[in-house]
Amino acid sequence: MSGRPIQLPHVCCPACGGRAFARSAGKTSLTFREVYFTCRNPDACGHQFVVEMTATRTTKPSRYPAPKHKLPMTTWREAANDRAANDDGPPDKPKSSAAVT
Repeated sequence: MSGRPIQLPHVCCPACGGRAFARSAGKTSLTFREVYFTCRNPDACGHQFVVEMTATRTTKPSRYPAPKHKLPMTTWREAANDRAANDDGPPDKPKSSAAVT
């Protein structure tokens, strides 16, 4: 591992909504980590909080799998809007509204 800081996604302060930065991280296991954050607005907010990061599933298998830490594999589903719209054919015939006697 290099000495570069951990790059994390943007995290908002849960108290004021401002941007927060990671101060440190504690590794509990191979699949769980706690990251300590501080709000970048120290004068007005100054909130400090912990974010828990957990590996929940695999999207691409590792070349070096760890059998004792096997995560479930993601199942891909077809998106709802990938199917062609059924509007290229002739319109449906309207139902008859004749009165039944």
